[in-house]
Amino acid sequence: MKKNINKKKNIDEYRIEDQFETVEINKETKLTPKNVFELLDKNSKNKNIVVSKKIYRLLNKINKYKRKKDDNFSLKNEEDKVIEVKNVSKYYVNDNVVTRVLKDISMDVKKGELMLIFGISGGGKSTLLNLISGLDRPSKGDVIVCDNNLPYLSDSQLTLFRRKHVSFIFQNYNLLANLNAYDNVDTGAYLQKDSSKKVNIEDLFKRFEMEEEMLKFPSQMSGGQQQRVSIMRALAKNSEIIFADEPTGALDESTTRIVLKLLYEINKETGATIVMVSHNPLMAAMADRVVHVVKGRIDKIEINKNPIHPDKLDLFDHK
Repeated sequence: MKKNINKKKNIDEYRIEDQFETVEINKETKLTPKNVFELLDKNSKNKNIVVSKKIYRLLNKINKYKRKKDDNFSLKNEEDKVIEVKNVSKYYVNDNVVTRVLKDISMDVKKGELMLIFGISGGGKSTLLNLISGLDRPSKGDVIVCDNNLPYLSDSQLTLFRRKHVSFIFQNYNLLANLNAYDNVDTGAYLQKDSSKKVNIEDLFKRFEMEEEMLKFPSQMSGGQQQRVSIMRALAKNSEIIFADEPTGALDESTTRIVLKLLYEINKETGATIVMVSHNPLMAAMADRVVHVVKGRIDKIEINKNPIHPDKLDLFDHK
């Protein structure tokens, strides 16, 4: 791709063909996050924006490091909320090209809620999950989880936050290949330092009908069995919040139903807050609320007053 660089007096300007937009800023202007985001928001018809090196350096710093303390540092969750997202945007930077992934997202998750974040691939739903779980930092806005405003935490503080408050279930299981099923689950229990919250691992295997697989290694188990071990590992930690990113994406219909049934029943029985990401619209009926993410924005939020048990759902649309 050829670069056509157009230089003007006192202006940093770069253009790369028509599919990109250009952000201009006077060289004498003092760069702050506020005025940079104002510029980016004005030039937001397309996702890809070309910026000068000094804007790139500022954005890169914002995305990588904790935010300086200000009035929002001490924000806490409202009484019935465990997650609150306020005017959050996320920009990724690569060389001098900025890609907007999320734009002005505001939402919340109530304690004990089963929420589904729904959208097509590339729409921003997994990025949103990464922000509310402390795996990534927002470019702007506030993410308040368990009374912590995450952008203000250092990397080490984010690690401690995740260890204390959240558990993860991933599509690719993320099991340790050199540990058997029991020991993989025990890694979750090990992270729970509160003795009053310790879970009996053998009871989990009984609940999941996995007693015979307890001593098997990941390579000796099916995909569905590995995902159940991944869920047990999350439960063994007994965290306040469980995040599940496409937990059934690689599973067949039978195993998908088993996994969703377990997540649904765990939510109802224990009161654990569960936030799932999926591109399957047929899963929406089992959730208390469904957040629709379209092109980096929240399109709508649906409320289910009577969530349906996964056993009663046609998850694969057999019509």
